[in-house]
Amino acid sequence: MDATRQAPLHASAQAGEPATAGRNTAIELKLFTWKMLIAAGVLGTLFLAWQVADALLLVFAGVLLAILFQRVAGLVRRFTGLPQGWALGVVLLLLAVLLIGGGVLMGQSVVSQFDQLSKQISGAVQQLPGSLRDQIAQQGQDASSWLNRLQTVASSVMFFLGDLVVVMFTAIYLAASPGVYQRGVILLVPPRGHERAREVLDVMGDSLWKWLIGQLSAMAIVGVLTTAGLLLLGIPSAPALGLLAALLEFVPLIGPFLAAVPAILIAFAQSPQEALWVALLYLAIQQVEGNVVMPLMQKKVVDLPPVITIAAIAAGGVLFGLMGMFLATPFAVVMLVLVNMLYIEDKLGEGRHFPSEDKA
Repeated sequence: MDATRQAPLHASAQAGEPATAGRNTAIELKLFTWKMLIAAGVLGTLFLAWQVADALLLVFAGVLLAILFQRVAGLVRRFTGLPQGWALGVVLLLLAVLLIGGGVLMGQSVVSQFDQLSKQISGAVQQLPGSLRDQIAQQGQDASSWLNRLQTVASSVMFFLGDLVVVMFTAIYLAASPGVYQRGVILLVPPRGHERAREVLDVMGDSLWKWLIGQLSAMAIVGVLTTAGLLLLGIPSAPALGLLAALLEFVPLIGPFLAAVPAILIAFAQSPQEALWVALLYLAIQQVEGNVVMPLMQKKVVDLPPVITIAAIAAGGVLFGLMGMFLATPFAVVMLVLVNMLYIEDKLGEGRHFPSEDKA
């Protein structure tokens, strides 16, 4: 009797095994399909981002400028009691007055300075050894080549002005209604992560603001020191060279070396000794900036490790050209925030190691 009862049970168990295996196979196939879809979505997103990388860089530049506008407007609101919108309007009006007034009062002087700088560099090239001068001359013997270069420069200037307009309007719209765009980004995250996403965005904004303060301060100090030093040495076009040094200071590590090249060339046209003094001046300014100015500022601003800065600039230059080099460091700041908050804190459960945390 027991054998008779066990036989159907054994038969039903054997019949159930294929059904269970079939369900497991279906589940595994479904999981595999979802993984493939997710991978395809990630790859598609990366490909799309690569195709519109230039536009994304302009948007990122607009975000940086919007942070600057918004924080300065906050200072105006704190001291005047104006609403944030009116304070932003005051900031934009002051910026327009400064740009237009500066263009009217100093535009001709700046143009003449850079025109003189161009002539000084041309004269310096004539003072170079004959072999180097011949190689440079061979690059521009054909009139057609110069015409092509002028057309390239003109088109580059037009593209730059167009990009500048895009960045400016992006910054104005972002600064005028930051909450709208922040909520839009947060809604892309599942509801349980809304609060964490808001915290990450706030830390990003604070970190980029601190980086901007440090960078703009360093640019101003380097520009003033360079102009003063070149004037003392009697180097022509000192204001233009100082402005160039200030602008190129925005690109850490590489920018100062690029700024020194035209000044050394102009000084070499006077004498090799003058060129040596100019090189020592730029070296001394960088020592002051790196060992005195930046350590004082880094108590309140973002302190990026040098290796990360170098790697970011190199990658940005190779992938996206000059614009990539200019925006590489703030992008590295954003990535460092994401790694610290979403991986080190959330995944590993360790304390945050973002450099600005202890300096806030």
